[in-house]
Order: sequence, then structure tokens, then C-alpha cells
Amino acid sequence: MKKILFAIALISIFVSCKTTKDNTEVINNDVENNFSQDEQINDDDPEDYFVEDRIKYEDRVYLETIKSVVIHGSDWVYSPPVLDLNGEKTLEFYFDDLSENTKDFRYTFILCDADWKPVDLLQMEYLDGFFEDEITEYYFSRNTRQPYIHYRVQLPGENMKPTKSGNYILKVWYDDNGEEKLAITRRFYVNEGVLGISANVKPDTDIETRNYRQEVDFEINTGTFQIINPYQNLHVVIQQNGRYDNAITNLKPRLVKGTTLDYNYESGNIFDATNEFRFFDIKSLSYNSENIANIEKRDDTYHVILTSDQRRPYQRYMSSDDINGRLLIKNDDGYDSNIEGEYVWVHFFLEYPNPLNEGSVYIMGALTDWNYTEANKMDYDFERKGYADSLLLKQGYYNYLYAFLPNNSSVADDAFIEGRHYEADNDYSIYVYYREPGEIFDRLLVFISLNSRNN
Repeated sequence: MKKILFAIALISIFVSCKTTKDNTEVINNDVENNFSQDEQINDDDPEDYFVEDRIKYEDRVYLETIKSVVIHGSDWVYSPPVLDLNGEKTLEFYFDDLSENTKDFRYTFILCDADWKPVDLLQMEYLDGFFEDEITEYYFSRNTRQPYIHYRVQLPGENMKPTKSGNYILKVWYDDNGEEKLAITRRFYVNEGVLGISANVKPDTDIETRNYRQEVDFEINTGTFQIINPYQNLHVVIQQNGRYDNAITNLKPRLVKGTTLDYNYESGNIFDATNEFRFFDIKSLSYNSENIANIEKRDDTYHVILTSDQRRPYQRYMSSDDINGRLLIKNDDGYDSNIEGEYVWVHFFLEYPNPLNEGSVYIMGALTDWNYTEANKMDYDFERKGYADSLLLKQGYYNYLYAFLPNNSSVADDAFIEGRHYEADNDYSIYVYYREPGEIFDRLLVFISLNSRNN
């Protein structure tokens, strides 16, 4: 997997994006006609997004004209969005606004606890400098049928820097005739790196489930750092690939041996290993690459029809190189993918004999921000006997899976459609938080990422 990650990363930058359901028309130059003056997304009550306390502390886009949002470490396009406290590392943040008119976007940072709830501290207590800044770097699209403006900023800037470690929300908005309109929220982290940690991924210890589950074992070495009551004050989170819905949270040490905290459990640290990701390549629109059935041009808009997908829970495992749900924005026929990448409608179809009444099917991956919204919820087509959906995506290379979300559940089951195999390649991240007695925020003491095949 490392080879394909490295090869792809050398040629460009990746960004994530999603679109609105039931809209397969190209977004024309008059964005106001399409989106009712940048109407905000209506997952809940639309007015919630105009109220500060209704902000969602997660990766979310609130304006329908905003696409291809990404935040990553500046050292590598696939680096997680993690800063080092008092370090030199920076983050790259960029997005497109499918509009011909610029907006004066501003941003700020909001400190959250380990559960991604805002901390009751004044911004002056965790920010150095100003409490907000503006995004001044932007570029107009070139040689594209869909006009857009590409915005980008390096974080943190000279005017505003975090002074505490932990979880942060990057909040982006703009002023519309005196009214603040929320545009984007994105998660990122500030790490102290004061503890040592060693980890490995292996098949589940339990013989009955080892053929389809992976176990994440690790040990924390506190060294000279004093941890008071680690069973109560430490908060550990394990994340699989880029997902938050199935994260394992608040694991307690199995054993404390001097300066070593042992988390080598035989249960509690287990993930379904799932399957290798499906993929499609639309870096060029001049030919049909693998998994693409046809590329059509309708009303000056490109439509990419993917080959029909089938369920594979009982199929034999097939090893393949993937990028574990990530994506890469790239236009092979241009010079600058950031402003020359075309937006195209990509049509998905999953063959299924009957609709599922106990839940819904979603397209899952970085291309949908790992979220489950109306934009990536698939509709059942009774004539074609399967689930269908269309997403407006920028040219590039994409990974995805199909996930089943049971009714009244917030945790999706991708194994139900995709199958699960212990050999599957997965990325894992471990975050170790510490809340000192008497404090109301969680310090991020150490972060580590590892791969199931290379650990």
C-alpha cells in the first residue's frame, strides 16, 4: 500500500467533497439561481446553522456551493491534521466555492474536549494573538465548464496560534449583510508528544472471530511524566481509517506496571477488518479507466457512469492496493489540478434484489467526509433492482465502500455489504488524552498512526 500512496502523493493534493441528492444538473454560472443565495444545508432545522450554539463539532459543510474541502499536514497530502504544540509543523486547508463571486471568508479555532464537545474556556485562554483571521489566498478556476474559486490557507497563521494541546474545530464563515453564515467546520489536533507509545495490529485473539476481525494492542510509556489516576483521568481513542462513527473510546489500562500502561486486551480493542476499498479513476475524462462503464457529456456537463457493483460479504478475499478510503484530486490533462480540475457527476449503482427496510445504504469514504447524510444516502431503484446515487466530484482518484446504517443507529455496518477479512489493509490512529485534576479540558499527550500490514 505504501507504494501506491507514495506514487499518488508525489503528483498532487487530495481533497474531499460531496454533493446534494437529486440534482444531476451542472451548477451554472448564476449560483444564486441554483442555491437560493447560498442556501445552507437542511439536515436539521435550517435556522440552526445561523445560531452559534447550533454549530456541529465535526467535519461538516453548511453551504451547498462549498465542495472539495480538505485539511492535512503540510509534509504529506495524506498526513492526518495533527499539529505539534510549540512546533514548526503546519496544516494545509483548502476548498472550492462553486461561485463566480468571491466571499470574505474568516476562520477561528474552537477548543473541544476528548468527546468533541466545546470547552468552557475563553478563547484568550487557548489562543495566542487574534481570535479570528481571514482567508486571503484564492484563485479562479481556469478552463473548466463549472466555474469555481479555490481558497486556501496555511494553519496556524502568524496572527492566531493554539497554546494548549487537544481537539480543535476549525470554523469558517463569511459575513452576509451583517449576518454570519457558517460555511465549514473541520476537526484537527494539537499534540504534545510527551509520552511514548508502541502498538501493533494483528488478527483477533479470539479463535472464533480471528478470520474477520483485527485487534489493536498497545502500551503507553509515561517516562518522567506524572499521570495521576490513569484509570480515571486518561481517555484513549482508537480510530479506524478516517471514520469517527465506529471509534473505540475511553479504554482503561488493563495493567499498570511502573511507567508502562498496558492496553493489550483480548476484547474491547477489536474492529471488523472489513474489505479492500472499491475505487474509480477520473483523472482524465478522455477514456474509460477501470470500473468506469461510460463517460457522457450532457448539456456541457460530464457524467461518469461507474460499472455496477455487487454485494461481496461471502466472496473470497482479494488483495489489492488501495488508499484506505482516501482520495486524490488530480487532472491529468491540465497543469494545475487545484484550479483546472473539472467537476463531474459520478453515478453509483449497487445491485440489490430488494430494498432494505431495517436501514439505509450510504456511500462511505473521504469523498463523503465519512458522514451519513442525505447527500450520500442511496435510493432504491425498483426498475433496475438496486441502489443508486450521484455525487458531484472533482477530477481525481477515489476510494469508497457501501455502508449499511441501521435505523436509529449512528454506527454504520460496512461488512454487511462489503464483507470482512482479517487480511484487509486498514489504517489505525491512537489518541491519548489526559485531564489533570481540577481542569475542564483534555490535553492530547500522544498520537500515533499505524497500518495493519506495516506495524
